[in-house]
Amino acid sequence: MTTTTTTAPAPGGLLDAALAYAAAGIAVMPLHTPDPVHGCSCRDGADCGSPGKHPRLKHGVLDASTDLTRLRAWWRRWPDANVGVATGTILDVCDVDTNDGLRAVLDVLDVVRPAGPLVRTGNGWHLWFAASDLPNRVGMLPGVDWRGRGGSAVAPPSRHPAGRRYTFQQPWTATADLPACPPVLRRIVLPPPPPAPAARSDIADLDRYTQAALTGEVARIRAAPRPVYRSGERITGGGRNCALHLAAFRLGQLAADGALDRNTVWAELTDAALAVGLGQAEVRRTIASGWQAGLGRPRTRPG
Repeated sequence: MTTTTTTAPAPGGLLDAALAYAAAGIAVMPLHTPDPVHGCSCRDGADCGSPGKHPRLKHGVLDASTDLTRLRAWWRRWPDANVGVATGTILDVCDVDTNDGLRAVLDVLDVVRPAGPLVRTGNGWHLWFAASDLPNRVGMLPGVDWRGRGGSAVAPPSRHPAGRRYTFQQPWTATADLPACPPVLRRIVLPPPPPAPAARSDIADLDRYTQAALTGEVARIRAAPRPVYRSGERITGGGRNCALHLAAFRLGQLAADGALDRNTVWAELTDAALAVGLGQAEVRRTIASGWQAGLGRPRTRPG
């Protein structure tokens, strides 16, 4: 069987890109344009909280279309409009805002690079997957959101408010070539409900390696940096929630063979996370998500 490969046009071809996405079945919509002087082309201008990332259409993503005639009319009216793609029908997007977030995603997937299309945004990355009926999820990992049913994402070659264009660092291919969302990532987007808090148990019988692993992960959580803000804008993402998720993931790997008592580990991680300022509900969700992902990738203790 012959597979047709379609790649996005060079930066600057906004209409060409919109037509290419639509021809592959991805619904498209024109977005506002970031302005280095006035902030955004929308009526809020410099006060816009999302310059260049929200729709020009009255009903937003509900008006997104694959009709090529309609797309040409939109870009005749707004030739510099950024390109937005609807998610949840053809593709889903893993939206990563921070370096810590990207490391967390790659760690969970146990890969050096993602399998499918990779978009460099102004400050982060978009990983494209085939739509898998997943909902939108904000904060599935620290600095990571999921754009699924009813969602949208900015697509290349749109311009970011920082001046850079969205570009493919790994090429986009035809829709049939989009990789499926890996089960381990799906479990993070849709984690099981967190169990009720359980009583601690005695940890005196942990072997030396396991005790050291638990102690080390707790220490990393307590040492994780907090977010840094300047003029109300976050300039570094901080690492507390990321450290907590990775700790739960790594300890969950050890727990897969019964080496760790879940009640004890969760209590230790919770104490450390609360001590660095994370909220109780956020802590429980993050631990549950990381633990479940770790159980799916068991790790054998030395010896």
